[in-house]
Amino acid sequence: MRVRALVVLALAGPVLVGCAAETGRARPATTSSATATTTRSTPARPRDIALDGRDPCAMASVEQFAGLGFDRPGRAGTDDLTGAPTCTLIVNGAAIQVIPVTAEGIEAWSEGKRLGRPTEVAPVEGFPAITVTLPETPLNCDLVVDTADGQYLSATLSVLPGFEDRFPAPCEGARALAVVLVKNLLN
Repeated sequence: MRVRALVVLALAGPVLVGCAAETGRARPATTSSATATTTRSTPARPRDIALDGRDPCAMASVEQFAGLGFDRPGRAGTDDLTGAPTCTLIVNGAAIQVIPVTAEGIEAWSEGKRLGRPTEVAPVEGFPAITVTLPETPLNCDLVVDTADGQYLSATLSVLPGFEDRFPAPCEGARALAVVLVKNLLN
């Protein structure tokens, strides 16, 4: 959701400019519209995976990204919220984004400090995970994986309206991306 406004604009053009504020990446909560789902006690990580210095575009192979339906090269960038490096892959109707965050832990999301709806989900390869969604943008989903104290991996899938039949549901696609990334990090 961080660079989603830019990704959506790149995919859909100026028609969506008026919606960019609502389709942007979840940000610090400053209004009463922020909602948090109470999460249970977070399960322990099987081990720590440090994300320092990781190139998000190199966290999966070209073949692995293509297996998820993204056969174009990723574009490197910087997350406007955390300053973390990003990799965004765009195809006709959808985009994925990988963000290895080292400046804050998953609790920035799970404790409801940001605009977005965090929901605890099944661990990814044993690592605690949550999805973060915005009710106004049901075709966007971030899956955030707790990899180490003060670090997390964010895997995002955004789908444009009208393309839902070509891609998995956003949270399912974000999970598939996260599984590939975490498996690679474990090797």
